[in-house]
Amino acid sequence: MNMTHSTTETVETVSIDTAKLAQLCKASSDPLRLDVLRVLRDGSFGVLELCKIFEAKQSGMSHHLKVMATAGLVETRKEGNSIFYRRTTNLEQHALKPLLDSLFSSVDQTVLPDSVQQRLMAVYQERNAVSQQFFEKNAARFREQQDLIASWKDYGEFTSTVASEIKATLVHQDRSSAIEFGPGTGEMLVALSQHFDDVTGVDTSEEMLQQAKATLDQHGIDNVELIHADANEQSQLEQSADLITCNMVLHHVPAPETLIESAAKKLRTGGTLLISDLCAHDQKWTREHCGDIWLGFEQDDIDRWAEKYQLLPESSHYLALRNGFQVQTLVYKKQGLGKAS
Repeated sequence: MNMTHSTTETVETVSIDTAKLAQLCKASSDPLRLDVLRVLRDGSFGVLELCKIFEAKQSGMSHHLKVMATAGLVETRKEGNSIFYRRTTNLEQHALKPLLDSLFSSVDQTVLPDSVQQRLMAVYQERNAVSQQFFEKNAARFREQQDLIASWKDYGEFTSTVASEIKATLVHQDRSSAIEFGPGTGEMLVALSQHFDDVTGVDTSEEMLQQAKATLDQHGIDNVELIHADANEQSQLEQSADLITCNMVLHHVPAPETLIESAAKKLRTGGTLLISDLCAHDQKWTREHCGDIWLGFEQDDIDRWAEKYQLLPESSHYLALRNGFQVQTLVYKKQGLGKAS
């Protein structure tokens, strides 16, 4: 006896609140707000920074941000006593996710006026100047200052082991290469030099590069090149790399996401980005005493930045919980095969 079974697919629908839809459409109908969303594509900014970028009064900018936050376009993150705004990140559970995705994609295709871009760069330069001034004054005491938070001995052995394991997986016939952004006093450069044919250390601080050079000279290492430049200055870094490391550096740079973008561009396809940095914390004294711009990071934020530039998470480890600080070591792999152009 033949029996025919029929199946009915259940299509899950999402109920959309028309009031919220109207609220989002209204919040995104202002040209200034769209420009703010474009600026927030690459980072987080405080109200006063956004006022500088757009030459706006604080009361007016605060109003715009409140409207966008209420509509779910932006969210806040707290850094000590400071509030920073960024695009909303938790889109997967958002009933209006398709609309937000389309809106953000369209905003990203817009071009900011030259005057706005210049003021945006000026804000980044102000952040960078604070960090550089700290290292110019404290380069000789860097180890002492760093030990207040997490010293090399807390995470160095683990990150060095990860680097050696990455080298062991390489299959191409070219000379192996590694780059470190922000090498500090050079301990990781020493470790990298033992596993990779060519190693480059890039730092914005000439004083810190001198510290790194002293460490390299002490160990008699001659396969490491030191470059005084911003890691974002691609013209200074002609070579691609199998491995790029950023050890305890993201919380010092004006735009962490931009640094990750630069690393993705310089990695060979199939290469690895290795990040060791602080987990999010609330110890504001680190800004004054250690030159920190950011009070650590949530792993979700770093994962999101990495994924945006085709870097897939490989592993994550949490180390060195002491004095209220914890170090996270994160490994990302650039998708595909072959080499970066």
